[in-house]
Amino acid sequence: MHRIACAVVAAEMRRLRGGDLPMPPPWASTTAIADEGLGLDSLERLAALGALAEAFELDDAMLGLEPPGTVGAWTDWIMHHHGAGEGRITVRSSGSTGEPVLCSHAVVDLAEEARFMASQLPGRRRVVALVPAHHMYGLIWTALLPDVLGVPVVSPTIGTALDLTPGDLVVGVPDQWQALSRLTRRFPADVIGISSAGPLDAVLAAELEASGLTHLLDVYGSSETGGIAFRLHPATFYDLLPRWRLLPQGDGEWGLVDAHGGRYPLPDHIERVGERRLRLIGRRDGAVQVGGQNVWPERVAAMLRGLDGIADAAVRLNGNGRLKAFIVPADGHDVASLSPLVDRAISERLSVAERPRLLRFGTILPRNAMGKLEDWS
Repeated sequence: MHRIACAVVAAEMRRLRGGDLPMPPPWASTTAIADEGLGLDSLERLAALGALAEAFELDDAMLGLEPPGTVGAWTDWIMHHHGAGEGRITVRSSGSTGEPVLCSHAVVDLAEEARFMASQLPGRRRVVALVPAHHMYGLIWTALLPDVLGVPVVSPTIGTALDLTPGDLVVGVPDQWQALSRLTRRFPADVIGISSAGPLDAVLAAELEASGLTHLLDVYGSSETGGIAFRLHPATFYDLLPRWRLLPQGDGEWGLVDAHGGRYPLPDHIERVGERRLRLIGRRDGAVQVGGQNVWPERVAAMLRGLDGIADAAVRLNGNGRLKAFIVPADGHDVASLSPLVDRAISERLSVAERPRLLRFGTILPRNAMGKLEDWS
């Protein structure tokens, strides 16, 4: 729990400082993140407390006359509340409208998921984390799982030497694995990879294993549910985690029910294979993955259509894993005058993952003979 607390504090401090604060490892100890090293003023300390209270579902009734002033005191606050094993953790999803949604999870369920996954990963000596611990995927794989395995966590940066060793478990998202496939000529023996936060391309998985990666585990889940199912490449089907079973919804659709009877929608259309297996067919909500984040191209297109001087717009995923946009100027507006307006709106209104990297202007959206939107370059 202490690892997760440090991750939430670090993320909140980075937000308050406009991204200027270096992100310390989320699993750092109270010694590694020195109390004076955080350099918090009173307002920043209050914001950090608020972030922790939201994440761990705490309230001010547990505070004394003085607010916690050190990382150690924050951790004691959290552990006192969660000591009975009945606590909950809240994370934020990206949200289908661009607004994050709060997703609450029982700590006991997340811990059980970590214990099960640990049973599938014998012989691990270290977790090499390429993802932050304050999101659902990172929380389970870089905070809870290492505690179950009893192993240390390191947090290298892609683009520097990873210095992998036998027994490592590398945790990343598909875009990071794509980069690793190009940067790493040969993996050491007995290195296992974990990928989640988006579908992992079978060709990429094969390339990684050809470079010596022992196994590549692909985890399917969401912020609302945590892990749902997993597969070991090159398997086609995913196996459900023990706490889930599929529930028919009618019209060939499926939902989820957990061990407590809680019901959840699946983020994708699936095909059920037997009682405990599924195959992904396609997302329900039109989202795509950009840098491990859910992004909704139609939301971006709607923002562009709302700008003065734009008659129509379409947005889709480019071959480089980023968005691209096709823009139709309104009558009387030329590209030279629109370009600065579009660039400014993209920068001010969209997150980094949502920003189209390629803009093309034309008199009409490209469509095929059937009238459906056609791809463009």
